[in-house]
Amino acid sequence: MAHGEKKKTAQVDFDQLDFDTLKKILDNSHDEIYVTDAEGTVIYVNKACEKHYGVKQSDIIGKSSKEIGERKYWSPRVSPLVFKKNQSITLEQKTCLGKTLLTTATPIFDENGNIEFIIENSRDITETDGIKHELEMSKQLLKRYKLEVEELRKKEIETPGFVCHSKKMRNILELAQRIARINSTVLLLGESGTGKGVLAKFIHKNSSQSDGPFIAINCAAIPSELMEAELFGYSGGSFTGASEKGKIGLIELANGGTLFLDEIGEIPLRLQAKLLQALQEKQYFQVGGREEKQVNCRIIAATNSNLQKMVNKGEFREDLFYRINIFEIDIPPLRERTDDIVPLVKFFLNKFNDKYNMSHAITQEALDVLIQYSWPGNVRELENTIERLVVMIQEEVIDVCHLPKTFQFNSKSESLITFTTTHMPLDDAVSEVEKRLVENAYKDLGSSYAVARALGISQSKASRLIRKYCNNK
Repeated sequence: MAHGEKKKTAQVDFDQLDFDTLKKILDNSHDEIYVTDAEGTVIYVNKACEKHYGVKQSDIIGKSSKEIGERKYWSPRVSPLVFKKNQSITLEQKTCLGKTLLTTATPIFDENGNIEFIIENSRDITETDGIKHELEMSKQLLKRYKLEVEELRKKEIETPGFVCHSKKMRNILELAQRIARINSTVLLLGESGTGKGVLAKFIHKNSSQSDGPFIAINCAAIPSELMEAELFGYSGGSFTGASEKGKIGLIELANGGTLFLDEIGEIPLRLQAKLLQALQEKQYFQVGGREEKQVNCRIIAATNSNLQKMVNKGEFREDLFYRINIFEIDIPPLRERTDDIVPLVKFFLNKFNDKYNMSHAITQEALDVLIQYSWPGNVRELENTIERLVVMIQEEVIDVCHLPKTFQFNSKSESLITFTTTHMPLDDAVSEVEKRLVENAYKDLGSSYAVARALGISQSKASRLIRKYCNNK
């Protein structure tokens, strides 16, 4: 380049652009450009209208604003506001296709200050609007979930101390307190309703991880095909129907606290191996995941099944059984600790009196009947019975007559063997007692299932005896 020469820059004289070029530029604009004249007639709209309203340019150009408004392609209309206020207006519009447009209408004035044209520029913000809405909703949900988790965490571990007056339960509570200080796996045994869940909370509350979460899962209540995803979580889209965001497993939620696996005998064999590995290696993978996660929680397992028999039958892994059975606590059924029945009755009576704003008391005679009952449902059955009495009984004092028929029958049956003072063959006496027991039970309870439960026999035997002694009358 010679000295003094200036580099020439290619310039376009926009005055020389032909109509086709200008139209091509405008039609390829992402935003909609919509122009009306002073009379409200549409003199131009680019192709963006097709994606916004589903109509062609030719369906709009040349039409009056009134005519367009009647077709309800969008709302609200912005041009009337511009004519009224004589200034630019920006607002959101909804289209007939469900789009959300952010529209700015700008008036163009002639030399006399009158509106000559109105140019509307509309941008589709449907997706942006949706993202903002989802983000805001996510923030609100996250805030709510945090509050709910804190409340649930408090409620989950807010359990009163064990009501234990019997020597057996005092010994168990002392053992649980010692075990609680050691961060090791615990296996709780006992019939359904004996209080395994309450004891698990007691151990957590007295452990060094009491400030952490207490996460309980009833393995019998979750379908086997969902168990792995519930325990270990899954990565996004790992299986059909899975959330794209994935899901955190209960083991991870229990991080820094306690995971209580109730009815552990219900965990499928195929999943027991993964649980064993997580307990031994302190690490696991989510379903469909590739990132190794760490296990940092205490495991308390519970069952009312005989795991040793299940091991012998090949229904439960032997290595997992020994891994969770480091410390074993066997909670006795309520019928083997009758010293706890009266204190429990009074505890639940006070609890439900407060809950339902009642002031019930209970007679000694009713307490005597409750003590004699076998309580096949254990503490849970006792609690439910007292709650039902508090709610249903109108009198202030709960007496024997208010107890369910099962209890009243049991109290009467104690005196049945004194039905006669005469001598008779033993077989005849036994038959007579059997007959009276079955007749009274069926009269009071009305079904073979209830009779079987009250007499401690099978339902098939109860049906046979009812047919023998009751159906011929």
